[in-house]
Amino acid sequence: MNMLVRFSYHFSIIIWHLKSVLFSLFALVVLSAGVISKIENLPYGDALYFTFITGLTVGYGDIAPKAPSARLIAVLLGLIGIIFTGIIVAAALRAIEKSLKDLNTN
Repeated sequence: MNMLVRFSYHFSIIIWHLKSVLFSLFALVVLSAGVISKIENLPYGDALYFTFITGLTVGYGDIAPKAPSARLIAVLLGLIGIIFTGIIVAAALRAIEKSLKDLNTN
């Protein structure tokens, strides 16, 4: 088995074990869109776009919350995005480590 196949295998197993955490973070982003939609009087689609862009820590700036409570939610979304990214990076590093270990034992 080549390295990419090994990595994909280990990464999918690790992500499967983290599915509840990842789902919870995803649900927080989606629920935050509903709250921001109500607070800022935005269509839900625009609020969902805003929450994902903020959660991914891209922040284009085309939609910016004006209400203090919506701004607080945006800050928390940024933190959720950082946590989510950290989890994915840690999972990838662990998958690489396991893949290299597999190669060295064969």
